[in-house]
Amino acid sequence: MTSPTQKIRGSSISHDNDGPCSSSDQQRSCLSINYLPDSILRFIGEYLPKSSRAIMASALSRSACFDSDTLDFSDIGRDLAPKLTDSDISSILESIDAVNTLKVLKLIGCTNITGVGLDQLRGSIVLEQMDLSTSDSAMIANGEALFSPNFPWCFTLSEDAVIPILDSIIAEKDRALRHVQFPLVWRKKKSKQLVEFLESYNVPKRSRVCVQCDDNVVEFALWMNQTKDSSDWGLQRHTCYECTGHICQECEVGFCQDCKKQFCESCCTTKICDMCYSAVCSACEDLEVCEVCD
Repeated sequence: MTSPTQKIRGSSISHDNDGPCSSSDQQRSCLSINYLPDSILRFIGEYLPKSSRAIMASALSRSACFDSDTLDFSDIGRDLAPKLTDSDISSILESIDAVNTLKVLKLIGCTNITGVGLDQLRGSIVLEQMDLSTSDSAMIANGEALFSPNFPWCFTLSEDAVIPILDSIIAEKDRALRHVQFPLVWRKKKSKQLVEFLESYNVPKRSRVCVQCDDNVVEFALWMNQTKDSSDWGLQRHTCYECTGHICQECEVGFCQDCKKQFCESCCTTKICDMCYSAVCSACEDLEVCEVCD
């Protein structure tokens, strides 16, 4: 009697030419997932969040698992993201050729990294957006607690590791970077290193046209808020967090007071408090009346 294993190994499944399993070794090796053709891996990946596809690409050393230009680690939830290390991040970015392909990187939830794993992005001319706020709004202190002397209790992302990488990106003549969300901790600290980066980042490399009215963004407006003693210091201005489109001062419509993100009219998801008219995006809270006015 033929065993089930023999039946599987004797299968006439076509592997085409897009996988590493050749006709000579498929009899003994094709039961390994890493020998599946690229087309099958891409099909499997369609059922996974983009960040999970990237992790799969790293685990299998197969870039075919990931076919997106966006990597948002909030997709994988709060249980897995905090377990990722710098080595994991570096391996993931390398496996998907991030320096040449990745346009959006959001590290929300990756609370266990220092940032050295981001070195794979050094000198990228395709990266458009980087969200370095590793802790989301539900995991951090807010209000007065944010600026208290004992905050943060634990924060690992290092300016010494990350800012030189950002410097290498904005130093490129054809840089694409247009939106950076900095951690609340860094914005509170206002280190010399971050101040110098903001000054360089504020120098435009190309014209900035408003996505709403097609007019240039106010020429003298700073790209990053550098108002001394402001709680919004270090926040990106005139740029939509969702689409990274530029917004002039006349067309700015949505700024979430909770997560501190700006939105254009097309992407605006903010809700307004009926009492004090403060705005909170729908991702932060289903707002009718804010906590202050409740």
